[in-house]
Amino acid sequence: MAETDILNPVRTWWSQINDNPNPSYGYTRRSANNSALARARLGAPYSRETMNQGFAFEFNYVDRPWSTILRLKHFYESFKGGYFTYIDWDGGGRHHVGRFTSPVNPMETANNKYTVQALVFEEMPQSRMVQYPADFANWSRTINVLDDFLNPTVATYSSSAGAWISQLNPALSSPSATDPTAYEIYNATPTIGDYAQVQYVGWGFQMNFRRDNSLGQVAILVDGAACCVIDLSTGAAVGSLPTGVTVSNGLLTSIEMPLDMHRVKVQAYAAGANGGSGAIYPAITVIV
Repeated sequence: MAETDILNPVRTWWSQINDNPNPSYGYTRRSANNSALARARLGAPYSRETMNQGFAFEFNYVDRPWSTILRLKHFYESFKGGYFTYIDWDGGGRHHVGRFTSPVNPMETANNKYTVQALVFEEMPQSRMVQYPADFANWSRTINVLDDFLNPTVATYSSSAGAWISQLNPALSSPSATDPTAYEIYNATPTIGDYAQVQYVGWGFQMNFRRDNSLGQVAILVDGAACCVIDLSTGAAVGSLPTGVTVSNGLLTSIEMPLDMHRVKVQAYAAGANGGSGAIYPAITVIV
């Protein structure tokens, strides 16, 4: 019993329970607030993510047969220590993996009609999924390497002080110095092991690496584990790729990642195919 147990496997009428297994309209879909905001006496405020919560739903099931109530009670009782899948069919068919955190309290409203109100379903971090969210057009946010105040959002380490710098992306035509989307973090002569990293709360991510002959190979680590190696002079992966990870013309996509606090590190690895050694950290787009 885990992610393969689906509360509402169909969108409409389901003969197995003689009902539609989806909640009645009027339910609430809540986004988590994982950020803590610090307000300095002077200067710009600063925020950081301190929790790894996901979405929560407050369902209503109005005038449903007893078979539906029994199904809700089964999912509440059976998954108190685990998780199951709810599919948000009207929200793009996105899968949400979690469990009910409030009991099922049915109210009989008529003969064989029962209503359950304010039934809370919460996503569980680190849960496996049958289908990981991968709609970067609608379910993502981009973390630029500089924020709107042009302060760095990327943590860096180098054996030589100041090796990592923020610079305007040289591949752009006439970029604006006040546009945070135009910047990248760059290390022209890294020592093997120099790294830059970003931490976020969510699911998978994409990074679009600029290609140039002066750049070398970088290793991508996710949550401390090796993900892949990319030759930034060609934009191609070096070696095999794990399941759910693709690299095409410098575009790295990793989607089979559960909800959690994730750390994506780019680490200088080796010289590129054309002898270059530079390393970059571009903006990262993450599923939220």
